[in-house]
Amino acid sequence: MKLDYETVYRAVKGNHDAQEKLLQYYDAYISALSTVVEVCSDGTEHQYVCEDQKAEIQTKYLEALSKCKVIR
Repeated sequence: MKLDYETVYRAVKGNHDAQEKLLQYYDAYISALSTVVEVCSDGTEHQYVCEDQKAEIQTKYLEALSKCKVIR
């Protein structure tokens, strides 16, 4: 999937569908940032995406997006 100018512009202006497209575009990156490595008592590692952290990053991203200025 590619992002185009119109999608970004609409997302900044508050269009919910465009914002959802941006979140989908960055989903893998946000998931990577939200990945937690847990070391068990036997020394094995367990990796998982912390959904709370992921939701917080997505929320902060949308809040920051609303403060952006897009130049036409």
